[in-house]
Amino acid sequence: MYEEHLGLRARPFGETVDPAAYVALPSRESTIRRLRYGLEHGLGPAALFGPVGAGKSLIARRVAAELGMRTVHVAFPPLPAPELLGLIAAELAGPAPGPGAASEVLRLRDHLAAEARAGRRALIVVDDAHLIRDAETFEGLRLLLNFATSGPPDLTFLLVGSGELMLRLPDSLGDRLAARCLLGPLAEHESAAYVLGRLSAAGATSPLFTDDALPALHRSADGLPRRLNRLADMALLIAYAEGLPRAGSREVSLAAREFQMDVVAA
Repeated sequence: MYEEHLGLRARPFGETVDPAAYVALPSRESTIRRLRYGLEHGLGPAALFGPVGAGKSLIARRVAAELGMRTVHVAFPPLPAPELLGLIAAELAGPAPGPGAASEVLRLRDHLAAEARAGRRALIVVDDAHLIRDAETFEGLRLLLNFATSGPPDLTFLLVGSGELMLRLPDSLGDRLAARCLLGPLAEHESAAYVLGRLSAAGATSPLFTDDALPALHRSADGLPRRLNRLADMALLIAYAEGLPRAGSREVSLAAREFQMDVVAA
């Protein structure tokens, strides 16, 4: 709505997990390097955890894009182990010719072995993994690491979720993690860089937030990218509605008040 008024070619703060929306920030780059090292070298699976809205799904997509592996994104993980295995097998090897967990295992094993011989490994990204309640589902994922044609396992996986994930992991799987990465809130300077980076990607050629608006955004959002997106979007909408060329701390304050009202109403 406000894009044309502010000289933008796209909406800068829409929710997305597109790796192209990623803004390189020191804390995020460090996390990506740690995750990549273990996953790329077959040292074991990895876990990425942190508060809601920290940008975990986007980081996971970025890691997958940088690794260039055949990737399966599991968006609904609280499934019984046989069903989760069937889902992964269908995504990697295609639809099953017939029912049966044993046939799924053999089909997946043969597919992964063929890919490994061609020098390719698979990555399973399990989003919202903290929702897994059945220990057998975690064990099913761990057993997939037994598929090893030569050297490291033919596939690996990245578990993504809240801090609760680390409490739910059985020791048999937790001991095999190559990396455990906590993705926390952004520092104030990172919040500013994030907002400016998203604006630049949307075509901004002039400042659209005043200098005092950026620290106000950080404080109101607690440094969480999802909240930054929402507050920055609302602040720009308020600026547009009032015919202003940019948003200041006043518009951020009004946006934060509206955001708090939404939370109360929910």
